[in-house]
Formats: sequence, C-alpha cells, structure tokens
Amino acid sequence: MKTAPIRFYQIDYQAQENGFVSQPHAHPHYEIFFLERGNARHFIDFEEHPIVDHSLFLVSKHQVHYITAEPHTYNYGFVVSIEPELVELLALELFALFGSFTQSPAYQLEANPFFPALFQQIKQELAAPKPKTIGIVFNLLQVLLTYVWRAATPLPSHPNQKETTFVQFIAHLEAHFTTIKSVQEYAKLMHLTTGQLNRLCKAHTNQTALKLIHGRINLEAKRKIFFSPMQIKDIGFQLGFEDAGHFNHFFKRLNGQSPKQFRAEMRQIFN
Repeated sequence: MKTAPIRFYQIDYQAQENGFVSQPHAHPHYEIFFLERGNARHFIDFEEHPIVDHSLFLVSKHQVHYITAEPHTYNYGFVVSIEPELVELLALELFALFGSFTQSPAYQLEANPFFPALFQQIKQELAAPKPKTIGIVFNLLQVLLTYVWRAATPLPSHPNQKETTFVQFIAHLEAHFTTIKSVQEYAKLMHLTTGQLNRLCKAHTNQTALKLIHGRINLEAKRKIFFSPMQIKDIGFQLGFEDAGHFNHFFKRLNGQSPKQFRAEMRQIFN
C-alpha cells in the first residue's frame, strides 16, 4: 500500500511512576511536532531540547530523535508526518527551517488559539478526505511554517542571494559529504573562491566551511554508530575514510572519545 503523503497523529500521554523514554528512531520522512501542553525533553541528533507548552519541533528525514518524560508529567499535542516530495515543494525560506544540521529544530510559539485550531483543522481534513484535501493541508502547513519563520531570529524578511547560496552549499554538502571533503572542491562546485565560501559560512553560522564539512560527517558518524548495527570500521569506510585509524582519529578529535566508547555510552543509556 502506498504511504499517504501527509499523516496526522495525536500526542496525549500521561507518564506513570517510571516516567517515559521512547526508543531512538529515524524516519525517511519529515515530521512537525506541536506540543500544546508539554513537560518533557526531545533529543534530536544528540542535542537536548526542552518540551514546554507551545513547543514546536521540525524533524528532518534521517534525524535520530527520542523523547523522555519524568514521572507523572503530561504531554498533549500533535504530529504531522510529511513525505519528502511535498516538503521539497516549499518556498526556500520555509524548506530551510527543516533539518539542516546548522539550523535548530526547536521553536517556541506564542500562546495563540490559532495554532491548535490549525492542527485540529488538519486532523479533520485528513480524517475524512475530500477532493483537494492534500492541497488544503499543504497550504495550512505553509501558513504554520510561515509563522515559525517569522518567529525564528535572526532571519531576513525575504531570502537574498547570500541566503540562497548558503542553502545551496548545505544542499551540496548533504549530497556529497561522503565523497567531497575539501573546501576547494565545494567552492569549485559552486563557482566560488574558497574565500567567498568561507565568508558565506562565517556570516550564517560563525563557522568556517571546513568546520561545517567536518560537522556534517561527524553527525552522520554519530547517527550510524548509535543507530545501526554496522561495525565501526565499516561505518568509516561508508563515510569515505579509507583507513579505520584515520576515522577513529577524526571522531575522537571532534568528540573527545573513540567511536567504540561513544557506542558503549549510548548502549548503556538505552539498555
């Protein structure tokens, strides 16, 4: 059966005596979480984000995430899952809100009855599909994301050329981080000088292009070490390291521990 392009789920959970920890997982689709009432923590790609009232999270495809809640806490809200082919139709400034590893996935919305009402409308549309239902829901999600875009700071009032070029660099990095590892090659791919690319990255993230390249490789390494059964040396090979020792040195330099130590630490937490 073909997967529906947009799916809706309700969150209505009272944590019991032992609290709650969801299993870490990742999806091939995108997700929007909105917690009308929240008292928990959302871990997304190893970063902890508090869940409070009116929290919103934009989780990208392949991001590893899980939720923990203390005993006797209550969380109420909604999740909308969206297939990539729809998310990719969003305007540049809205698409850029999702899951670049340079962009925080967590947002705090104002207390406004409009937001829960919007999710209720999405729920009603998807519960009894009619002609153009997906188009209507997609438009509602664009309205929601526009409010999120407004709330995110600092963002320009409209995407300028530098913003567009930086998003293009992140897209190239996402596509090629296992095979292209030098600033020079990315600059050549984008018809820029290395100086131009570095200035662009510094302006948007206060990091050099090389640090962003290494950060993306490191994130994928952590995801795979944590979430896959692959041997560590095979993960290194998959990420473009021809030598296991080189991969171990790279990982330890960025994380202060070896891949083996990181995996053992993660397993201790969840076993």
